[in-house]
Amino acid sequence: MKTTAIAILCVLFFASGGGAEEFPPPEEPAAAAARQSTASVHEDVNNPVNTLPTGEQQASPQSAYFGKKTDRPVSAHKVNYFSINQWPGDNRAQIKFQISMKFRILEPNLYVLKYNLFPAYIGYTQKSLWNKGMASMPFEESNYNPEFFLDYPVSVLNIGRFKMRNIVFCPLEHESNGLDGARSRSWNRQYIMLKFGLESKEKLGISNSLLADKASLYVKFWNASGYSGQDDYLRSVGRTEKFTDYMGQGEIGVSVRNFLWAGSLKNHQFDVKTPLYRYSRKPSYEFQFRQQLPRMNFAVYLQYWYGYGETLLRFDQFGHRGFAGFSFSY
Repeated sequence: MKTTAIAILCVLFFASGGGAEEFPPPEEPAAAAARQSTASVHEDVNNPVNTLPTGEQQASPQSAYFGKKTDRPVSAHKVNYFSINQWPGDNRAQIKFQISMKFRILEPNLYVLKYNLFPAYIGYTQKSLWNKGMASMPFEESNYNPEFFLDYPVSVLNIGRFKMRNIVFCPLEHESNGLDGARSRSWNRQYIMLKFGLESKEKLGISNSLLADKASLYVKFWNASGYSGQDDYLRSVGRTEKFTDYMGQGEIGVSVRNFLWAGSLKNHQFDVKTPLYRYSRKPSYEFQFRQQLPRMNFAVYLQYWYGYGETLLRFDQFGHRGFAGFSFSY
């Protein structure tokens, strides 16, 4: 178990330092001017977030600011982080980490009649709870979440600075905790997600740190199936609720960036998300804050969870706790 833990830490360390920077270091004025001149060739005045010539869309709402655009086929999907809720020596200490990436299946320049008709991606997210404080340091649970989705950039709703950015269709998403017997939890989803952005008042340049919106909003609706085992479990412990009463039938999330301070610590973002159409007495909120460190490849990361559904095994357990650590992109 300790060997496995060390291997995981090594993977996370090299992922945080070996990839692209989330925020580029400050440029000399002459270099910035040259980059700005080059950028103007590819600038889309109707959709300034999508200014890269590769056709790459804005990052997912969870990583809208901290996910850096790239024309490489593999990029960050949801927030990547590594955090802990107690001092490492405490026997209650639990490490919570998430690794998330997406793979673009086709080249972005494969267009039909000037439209990219098949912007297909395979996504994978893994969230784990690691009981660092216990003697053998076992993993409590890992949630494995593969998905296939189509991400279409659009500009059909523009109200001043508020703009619709993307429509995402997912015909297949699966999530499981990989356990068997009474501790097994899994479900399937098909969803549609709408992404919106509030355009920044800043003059948008080629620098990727300025390509994100001042604020973003996503609304996600899903059709869930394959969760009868969770309903059976709830009945076996005498509860009348269903699994979707806890997990909802959709999700809404909001992100706001650069609202606290400026200067060298300007690059920060606050995210909050909660399920839609859940039972009113089963709240669930996740709050995240990230502060990019100057000239670093990672950001300080804070998370606070309140309610139900933190993981599949904990979906019916109420909890509120905080984590601190770092987040990274690649």
